[in-house]
Amino acid sequence: MAVWTQATQATSGPRSGEASGVYNGQSRQGEPIESRPSQPGPQGQAIQFLLTPDSSSARRLRRALVTAKPRGGVIVGPWHSLLSLALETYCVRDHRRLDNQRFEEALAGATGAFWCRSFEVAPEETASEVRSALIRLLEATDPRRGLDPARLSQLGSRLRGLVGDLAGLVTTAGGSLPGDLGAIQGLLRASPLNALRPILVYAEPAIAHGSQWQRALIEKLNRDARRAHWSHDPELSSILKDALGGHASGKDGSALGRLQQHLFAPAGPSAAMDASVQCIRVRDFYQEAETAAGMAQSLLDTQPGLQPAEIGILVPDDFGYHVAVEDAFRLAGLSLSGLPGERWRRDLGAEAVLHFLSCQQKPAPAMALAACLSSPLMPWSAGEGGTMAQQVMDGHYDLRAPGSGGAAASAMLQLVLQGCSEPAEVRTALGGFLPLLSCGDALSHHLTRAGEAAARAMETLEGSEEIDWVELRRAAGPRYIANGEPVAYTLEGVTVLRERHEAWRNVRHLLVMGFSAGRFPRRPQLSSVFTADDIRSIRARLDIPVDSAGAELERHRQLFRRQLCAASESVTLLLPRRSEKGEALAPSESLVFIERLFWGTREGETLINEPDSPADRARIRHLPLAAPSRAVAPRSLQCTSLALDRDLIGLRRDRSGNPRPESPSSLETLLVSPLAWLLRRVGAEPVNWAPETAGPSVLGSLVHGAFERIFRPDAALPERASLESRTSATLDDVALQQAPFFRNPKWRVERMHLSEQAGRAAATWGGALEVLGAEVLASEVWLQGNWSGIGIHGQADLILGLEGDRLLVVDYKWSQSGPRRKRMENQLDSQAYLYRAMLESGGPKRQRGRAARPGSGHLASRLRSASEIGIVYYMMRDRIFLADLALPDRASLRGWDAVGGDVARLATSRIREVLAEVRTGVVRLNGETDRKSLLDAGLSTYALDTSPLIDLFMLPGGDS
Repeated sequence: MAVWTQATQATSGPRSGEASGVYNGQSRQGEPIESRPSQPGPQGQAIQFLLTPDSSSARRLRRALVTAKPRGGVIVGPWHSLLSLALETYCVRDHRRLDNQRFEEALAGATGAFWCRSFEVAPEETASEVRSALIRLLEATDPRRGLDPARLSQLGSRLRGLVGDLAGLVTTAGGSLPGDLGAIQGLLRASPLNALRPILVYAEPAIAHGSQWQRALIEKLNRDARRAHWSHDPELSSILKDALGGHASGKDGSALGRLQQHLFAPAGPSAAMDASVQCIRVRDFYQEAETAAGMAQSLLDTQPGLQPAEIGILVPDDFGYHVAVEDAFRLAGLSLSGLPGERWRRDLGAEAVLHFLSCQQKPAPAMALAACLSSPLMPWSAGEGGTMAQQVMDGHYDLRAPGSGGAAASAMLQLVLQGCSEPAEVRTALGGFLPLLSCGDALSHHLTRAGEAAARAMETLEGSEEIDWVELRRAAGPRYIANGEPVAYTLEGVTVLRERHEAWRNVRHLLVMGFSAGRFPRRPQLSSVFTADDIRSIRARLDIPVDSAGAELERHRQLFRRQLCAASESVTLLLPRRSEKGEALAPSESLVFIERLFWGTREGETLINEPDSPADRARIRHLPLAAPSRAVAPRSLQCTSLALDRDLIGLRRDRSGNPRPESPSSLETLLVSPLAWLLRRVGAEPVNWAPETAGPSVLGSLVHGAFERIFRPDAALPERASLESRTSATLDDVALQQAPFFRNPKWRVERMHLSEQAGRAAATWGGALEVLGAEVLASEVWLQGNWSGIGIHGQADLILGLEGDRLLVVDYKWSQSGPRRKRMENQLDSQAYLYRAMLESGGPKRQRGRAARPGSGHLASRLRSASEIGIVYYMMRDRIFLADLALPDRASLRGWDAVGGDVARLATSRIREVLAEVRTGVVRLNGETDRKSLLDAGLSTYALDTSPLIDLFMLPGGDS
């Protein structure tokens, strides 16, 4: 008994014990939709079906038929058209969708099969490969006999297991076959008495290659037609053969004629190359399209009587090529005929659901939150969504719903920011999410797509006790949306031929684009299931003629040869050097076969011409060249600064019209790079979205947040013994608010390391406060004041009160002490000086619309009575204190380093100089050696990396 063709034996009636006709509303596969009485034979004229390899060759054949003579009852089309026609004519129910569904269920439910582990990781990709392997094996068997299970023992153990698992898959699916095989099986079982009309099929096997099952169906259709006394029309057979034969149309003896007749043939005598064939290497597919459009223009200009339709371009089946060709020829003023018009569109509805589900798994990635908030389907404007998304990417999660969205916006933001831990919670969240989506009429169809994606996601939750987030997101993922534009054919446009299709009309000049490795001919599709040795074993030991890679490659070669036969005067092959990703591309493998046909290519010479080479450019035909012009040397950049002729300090003003204050960090940026300061001032810094990473700035913010909560002015100093454990717990709370991604299990090692370092830093700092006898007056307090004629403000991490009416402003730094010490010793540290200037010229900053902070009166009193104000940097990584204030004589604190002298003298002097310049609109540009000199001085160079414009406009040398 056959393994998977148990029900394929031809029969004219129902199986034993079964009734014919409709069963439970469904016609069983292979049985008629309605019973027909026995009669001598089908009534009506036979359908003459001319089978073509594809829709392009069908178009060519229809033209040939119409040109020959009018006739009726003739249909031209590819295989899928024949199959649909046969199902309709024989009244066989089409169960392909149901069969594919059963097959997918059987594949997913299999246990112990070779694909099971791969299916867990990549179900869609695995299902596709297993499906292809099964169809490839099935198509090679005789549908009347199938595979003899006894012969499987002749295979090796591994291959026997593969074939056995595939055979068992069909059995598990209840005999349902994937692809078109189930439909073919039903037609093979159908009685000829059920046919409404006979179908006579005309086919050229050498061109319209078919599987064993396809050939069996064609034989059945023709056999049934002959029983009804119909026979093939020799004239139609002749027209079909002539239209699809791929006869050489180039002049005999020409290089083109030889190429069309002997390409891929066994090696023979070489001939001379002439003007009918040329190869040109260009940069990439964009330049290919531009070159092809220019050559088409040149041909039309230089050859009177040549029509655009007589110029052809053979393009790869690649979306990028289609767009590039469309753009280049439109700009050249040339219309196209035969270019695929289908383009993909974003599935905005499914994207919104996918991103929403990603937000529900906490901690949610910042990019998922940003993508969800910026979706066009959200109940707020695109600008408001973009603003919130950028806030998240900047690390700010305390979002407020836009007022313009009303209650829907508030409800949506609450849903996005919440999390789910149970399947029921996900279903509830999706149920609340969909009604809140909003968009205009132009995007209304995406709401339907969102509902479909949510329904798919909910199906995966049925009966689940836990949330499988990977499967949930996979189910809701976006699908390909085509715009549905058909291929546009015109009589007048430049003829577009496609890589996988036969030529649909002849041309005089053909331009082949994308002549690179893997194309023309395209590489055979390799199987992830069967190796080449497996295929040979199956062919030899099971006598199943499974299609080999070599046979498929030969078919692709002959297709390319027939495509070249469409040109009668010239063929130009365009070879791209690079892919769209910038990867180097080798020429097509066909170039080796082309070169051996002609003289002059045997001793390291090549047919390829380079347009960048003057000698080669002179040999290239039909290449439009720009008129010669005198070369002009690029102007040399002489300026060392920008002159904008306006006060740049006043670019930002408050409600009263006064310039907004500068911060110590902005003045340090001004010191390092005035251009970086200006770009930030005008909002011209690049906005980059990238996955979260635990960089120094993120880690420093987390530790800062923990220290702010632990060392508070309204709380007693914690015991040193508990500081390390308390710091660890506080870090978790801070990460939940400031960096949720850091709580993800994949960051466990980094989280443990940070907890250990921060705990030790907190213990050291707590001990320092005890030794100093310090009183915590304020933490994270905003200060303001005036300096050098401008307002300044900044947020101090901590202000301590020491005995003797002395104050200490503390700045936490999550870094090593070396660079900071060097900066202070070089008198380039401006932050300490500026904080002192704020305290001396102003004091605590009152926030508009906010109540005074507790203890602010006491702080102001201590500031007024301060006899000395010092600054200390607590370098947390190595637990060093860098200060400009010495400890009292009786105090001793390990790691306290009082840097003597004025640590800000040079920094403040330079900042004043640059301030004077920017007030007049002058912006100094950086020099190429600035980065090294800044690092040598201990200054940070982060400002130089804020925009690529800074490097672009760097001056030679370092005199910036």
